[in-house]
Amino acid sequence: MAWAAKLYGLLAAFALVCLLYVGGHLGANQIVAMAIGGAVGAVEILGRYRHAPVRAMLTLGGLVYIVVNIGASWAAYYTLDAFEVFKATTVAKDLSQILTAGFGSLVFMRSSFFKVRVGDSDIGIGPAAILDTLLLVADRGVDRREAVARAQDVTELVSHVRDPRIVAKMLTKYSLALMQNVDEKTSQDLSDAVGKIMADVEVPDAIKMDIVALRLGVVVGPDVLEAAVAALGDRLNAATNPPAPLSAPAPNAPAASPTAEALKAEIDQSAKL
Repeated sequence: MAWAAKLYGLLAAFALVCLLYVGGHLGANQIVAMAIGGAVGAVEILGRYRHAPVRAMLTLGGLVYIVVNIGASWAAYYTLDAFEVFKATTVAKDLSQILTAGFGSLVFMRSSFFKVRVGDSDIGIGPAAILDTLLLVADRGVDRREAVARAQDVTELVSHVRDPRIVAKMLTKYSLALMQNVDEKTSQDLSDAVGKIMADVEVPDAIKMDIVALRLGVVVGPDVLEAAVAALGDRLNAATNPPAPLSAPAPNAPAASPTAEALKAEIDQSAKL
């Protein structure tokens, strides 16, 4: 139901833009400038959430942040057009106005007139304060939604693991081996974090496995983590089970019958004698 509501909302927003365009309230240049602002806002959200970036972008907080960037680009274009900053009616003028509105609004919204020292941090006073507050609200909303989804994903993936102490290291190395663009520092930091988690004596082993899977999902993503678990399959647990020792023969068990090769060797030895 939540995904359906978001889809209907996006369709309604698209229909509204089309109506404004047809009615002459929005021009093609304005729509392009707004698209630039929205794209930059979406990229910011995508870059902040590596676990499930698209899902994070489509949360309410993510969509609000994108809409604010779109509105800033529209306001910048409207201001440039109202004051006739670019007077020549040429393609170059249209392109300059689009780029100035699309990217200039982003610079303005992220600027500060001055900074105030509060505690150990510097707080910018200006448009950046508004955008930072909206981004913080979006962060918290996305975090809440992602926490629920990630908990469900991890529980389903590693619920069958028997010995987390061995599986955690195996799954970490395998997942990182699947990735081609993870740098050495990130890999080492992840390995160190997994080692600390598994060394924590206050956390049960089953919960440690969930925490390791959560940390892995942040670096490699849920799809790669799921593919790694599926590829390893039963080997995750097979590696934790030592091979069964060979059972000794029963005391009263009959001796094994000789093979054909043994009989032939015995006949040849008798013939030499």
